[in-house]
Amino acid sequence: MGDETVREVTRLLPPWLSAMEAVNERIAREAGVGSTDLTCWHEVVADGPLPAGELARRLRLTTGAVTHLVDRLVDAGVVRRIRDDADRRRVLIEAVPEARERIIDRYERLGERIRASLAGFTAEERAVIARFFATSLRDVQTLLEAPPTTAPAE
Repeated sequence: MGDETVREVTRLLPPWLSAMEAVNERIAREAGVGSTDLTCWHEVVADGPLPAGELARRLRLTTGAVTHLVDRLVDAGVVRRIRDDADRRRVLIEAVPEARERIIDRYERLGERIRASLAGFTAEERAVIARFFATSLRDVQTLLEAPPTTAPAE
């Protein structure tokens, strides 16, 4: 993997990730929630409504921690608990539609910038970029699902 482009991509990923984290932290502050809370909210928006146990699994938190996290999101008015129509004993977490639109609007400037950047690439290049993100996301998720490795003793 001596390719200069590969080195450049791997060099740029950490500052890009840090910048994206900063954007999410700013939006979380503006929405009146914490950045971990916003991550949970993203999961609910993307795939919700979701049970708390699934949120705990996705966020790698205990169910107790997710209960507190959901309580904060409910208090902030961005999610609500609803009964599962398929199993009335089960509670699901869903995004409040008005809050969903309000928070998504906060991402619009970022979306505009990304769309403008992508417009400078050909359709084939955009397909490669999309494939890279999809593959990288899958790789990172697989890494996170694997048991942690222990560092060698010094």
